[in-house]
Amino acid sequence: MFRLLSTLLRVTACFAGSLTAATESNTTGVRALLLVPGGPVVKLHLLSGSVAGDAVQIGARGLSDPFKPGTREFSLAVPDAKQESGFRAVANVVLPAEGKDFIILLEPAGATYKVHLVNGGESRFGADSILFFNASEVTLGATLGETKVLIKPRMAVFAKAPPRGEKPYYQVTFYEPDKGKARPFADTRWPHRDKGRCYIFFYRSQTGRLIYQAVDEELTPMASVQ
Repeated sequence: MFRLLSTLLRVTACFAGSLTAATESNTTGVRALLLVPGGPVVKLHLLSGSVAGDAVQIGARGLSDPFKPGTREFSLAVPDAKQESGFRAVANVVLPAEGKDFIILLEPAGATYKVHLVNGGESRFGADSILFFNASEVTLGATLGETKVLIKPRMAVFAKAPPRGEKPYYQVTFYEPDKGKARPFADTRWPHRDKGRCYIFFYRSQTGRLIYQAVDEELTPMASVQ
C-alpha cells in the first residue's frame, strides 16, 4: 500500500524553497523558535555591532513574542564577560530586503545556532498548512491523507492538509528509509486547523530513533512591536 521513498522524489505537491505568511500585518517584526526536542527556553540578546539590546525569551514549544531588530542584519547573543562588549554572538541573522514578518528557526550547532529563516507571509503556509523541518541526516517521507510529501534534510517543506471530509481529522504517516524500502515510524491522526498552522520538526533521539515534535501556531495579526 505504501510506495518506496524513491517514488516520492517525483511528487511535486510540496516544495522546499525560499520561505514566505498567512497572517496579515502592517508591522515589521521577528519571532523565533528553538529546534530542540522537549521544552527548553533560552534568553538571547539582540546584538547590533557591539551594542546589545534587551533579552528575548526563545523556547521550543511555541514561538517567541515578536521583537523588532534595529537593522536587517543582527546577531543573537549571550552574556560573556570575556568579550569587550560583554556579549558573545551565537547566531547571525540577515533578513531579506523585502518582507515584514519573519520567523527564525534556531538549530543548535555546538555552542552556537544555525539560522533557518522563514518568511511569515509565505502563501503556502496558511491555515491548515504544515511546515516540515527535518533535522536528521536522511530523507523522510510523509502521507497526509492521500498526499505524498518528500522531506529532505534541513530544508523547509510546506504542505497543505488534505481536503476536509466528513470527519474533522485526517490520517498522517511518516516514513524512513530502511534497506531500500520506506518503513513507517509514526502513524497518527491530525485535526484540521481552520485558524492555525503547524510546525513539525524531526530529530534523532539519543538512542538513534527518529522522533518528531509539533508546534501549533494560531493565525492572528501579529502584535505591534514598535
